[in-house]
Amino acid sequence: MITVILALYFMGFVSQETAVTFLYVVGVSLIVAEIGVVSFGLLAFNGLIALFAAYSIQVGQVLLFGIPVDWNIVFGIGFVEFACIVCVIAVHAHLRNLKTATGTEGMIGAKAVVLDWNGKRGQIRFDGEIWKASSTHRLDLSPNDEVTIDAVEKLQVIVRA
Repeated sequence: MITVILALYFMGFVSQETAVTFLYVVGVSLIVAEIGVVSFGLLAFNGLIALFAAYSIQVGQVLLFGIPVDWNIVFGIGFVEFACIVCVIAVHAHLRNLKTATGTEGMIGAKAVVLDWNGKRGQIRFDGEIWKASSTHRLDLSPNDEVTIDAVEKLQVIVRA
């Protein structure tokens, strides 16, 4: 948002007063938003950049701690932040689509070994643990046969051959 306002100002689409006002509003809003959103300081940092840009435009000099700073550095910081945000979103989208590996959700579709079976009920071993198991229909299974876990209901596993 900050770079859009700065770009519009530098291209001459918005006046200096409008750009400064918007940058101050966006800067303060981002700092206040940091209170309610856990962003590890990213929103507050962007808010400070917006306030710095607004002050620099208003005064007419780009000084950071008395040292002249070129606008290219400000846009460079914005580009690096944009790249970081895109990377975080890509990693989040990838991790969100991964299959659950722990808990009962991670058991569904996994293979288990039959220990004892009698018609529709028996016991299986999955990851070193012995589970009570059942099936929706009668299965002729013998010890050491492999079954697939379909569901987990409380402490009982529903399997298929």
